[in-house]
Amino acid sequence: MLASISALLIAVTGVSLVVLSLVILFAPGRALQALSRFGSTPAIHFGELSIRAAIGLVFVVGAPATHHPSMVAVIGGFLIVSAVVLMLLPRRWHARYSDWWAARIPVWAVRILAPISLLAGVALVWVAA
Repeated sequence: MLASISALLIAVTGVSLVVLSLVILFAPGRALQALSRFGSTPAIHFGELSIRAAIGLVFVVGAPATHHPSMVAVIGGFLIVSAVVLMLLPRRWHARYSDWWAARIPVWAVRILAPISLLAGVALVWVAA
């Protein structure tokens, strides 16, 4: 039961990535602004990382109910570990890293990333179906 609910949440995460791909494609400047804010305040920093860790936990718990349980579990584990590592590092490092990338990625390059997010989202919906 819990794995099935988690698989549904994996599909919801996929739909969220599809929506994100549309934002990236049609409002790349806003996407770069959002990127530059990651880590900017404790609330944003820990909020973003808590969401990342929660999604990772959903992936780990829901993995058995998906078409590719090993892959989904590994992705979930990566999300959890990366969130914990970033929570343990000084927040200002995360803020500077995000701001650094946001200042250097050209708008045209952000648009090129949209299909990657779209494909990842579709793949998550498929793997969870």
